[in-house]
Amino acid sequence: MFNLFGWIPLTIRNHPVITWIVWSAALATVSTIITSEVLNNTTLAEMKVRNEGLTSDIAYLREENRTAQSRYDAAQASREETISKRVAELSAGYRENVKSLEERNEKLMLENADLKSTLSALSSGERRQEMERKEARISKLSAALALNNRQIAEVQKLLYETSASAGYDRAACGKESTNVYSNICEQASMQESQVRALQEKISLLERQGKNLSDQMTALEGKE
Repeated sequence: MFNLFGWIPLTIRNHPVITWIVWSAALATVSTIITSEVLNNTTLAEMKVRNEGLTSDIAYLREENRTAQSRYDAAQASREETISKRVAELSAGYRENVKSLEERNEKLMLENADLKSTLSALSSGERRQEMERKEARISKLSAALALNNRQIAEVQKLLYETSASAGYDRAACGKESTNVYSNICEQASMQESQVRALQEKISLLERQGKNLSDQMTALEGKE
């Protein structure tokens, strides 16, 4: 067994003061070693706990990020589906309006042709003049109504295009969460204002068309 005091001369070792000093130094050294070992073990344990906690937090944040991304992707898919559906509805409405206007214009042309045929068959001069005036008036109203119908069709087409563009820009604006006043958001707002203006213009043209149609109906009803 190693003798801690073997290197100290016997005369010094037997001195009580020297012995106390040596023992004190030895105890202090051993205490320091033990304390250092305990602290090292404690530090390692704390680091292990913190590392485990950090690993758990990272896993939780990754899961939260995956969940948020999934929700965002689902919301975007739903929004794009809504926009596509709205564009399809506007397109179908535009085609239906154009078809209806073409059919009505064709009917008016046939009626005008019938009126001309009836006028040519009349022999009375006065009656003929009256019919000529009526034909001229109906011809003007028919031309005005045809022009009005073409304007409605053009505005309908522009409304369809603007509505679709506004829808896509509004969706793109929703993706720019950092700045709601970006250029794409301003563009979407401007196009939405244009959509409202076009809708009002269509309503005005439809009222004008109804007025022209009522006048033609009144003339056609006169003998």
